[in-house]
Amino acid sequence: GVFYDQPRLCFHIDDPAVSALTKYYGKNLKDGEDVLDICSSWVSHYPTEWKGGNVVGLGMNEYELSQNKQLSSYNVKDLNEDPTFPYEDNSFDKVTCVVSIDYLNKPKQVFAEIARVLRPGGTCMLAMSNRCFPTKAFRIWLMTSEYL
Repeated sequence: GVFYDQPRLCFHIDDPAVSALTKYYGKNLKDGEDVLDICSSWVSHYPTEWKGGNVVGLGMNEYELSQNKQLSSYNVKDLNEDPTFPYEDNSFDKVTCVVSIDYLNKPKQVFAEIARVLRPGGTCMLAMSNRCFPTKAFRIWLMTSEYL
């Protein structure tokens, strides 16, 4: 967690990727849906015109989360220390995670939690990038290629 103690109010993907992700969300998020943004930060890249229901952020830096105007609420938690989510079963229509899955050391447990909190028919939307903090990403992710 020490790496995440310092707020980083920057984009971790370039402008074309931000635009593509926001456009993708615009096509796949419906107004009124309850959404959990895991590994959340100061921005979730949801379209500004989208009107979510309960939009919850789960991330590691309270200041960053407090700056995210698209969240209804947030929880500060290090999923590498404890991969369980503090939410009831079947709580969300969608779960999103932007360029952070490669920093998790217990991804199987996190995916089990995603399945648990999603409502029947719910969707998990992961955005990945070939950009990362190499000192924080786990080796298996660093060994992959964008061409796989």
